Amino acid sequence: MADQSNTKDSLDERGTEKNAASESSQKTVAEKKEYQIDIFRDWCKSCGICTAFCPRGCIELDDSGSPFVKDQASCSGCGWCEVHCPDFAISVRQKFLQATQAKLD
Repeated sequence: MADQSNTKDSLDERGTEKNAASESSQKTVAEKKEYQIDIFRDWCKSCGICTAFCPRGCIELDDSGSPFVKDQASCSGCGWCEVHCPDFAISVRQKFLQATQAKLD
C-alpha cells in the first residue's frame, strides 16, 4: 500500500508541474498580443477625443490637429479610443501573426 500512495503522490506532482508549464506557455502567448490601430481619415473630424482617452499615449495629434498612431506597440487593446470616437473613425484589432509560430517552436 505504501508503494501505491507514493505512485499517487508522484503522479499528482507531475500533474501539477504539467499544469504550471501549460500556464506559463499561455502567459507567453498572452504577452505576445499586439494590436492594430486604424484611423479612417475620411471619417475623422480631428476632434482629439481619441488622444484624450488613450491611457498609453499611443495616439497623438500632428501639427495640423489630425490624430496619428505614435506608438502602436504600447497599445493594450482597451478600445477606449474606438468606443469614444464620435465619428467611428478608429478601429482596434488584435494581430495574430507571430503567436502561432512561437507556439510551434
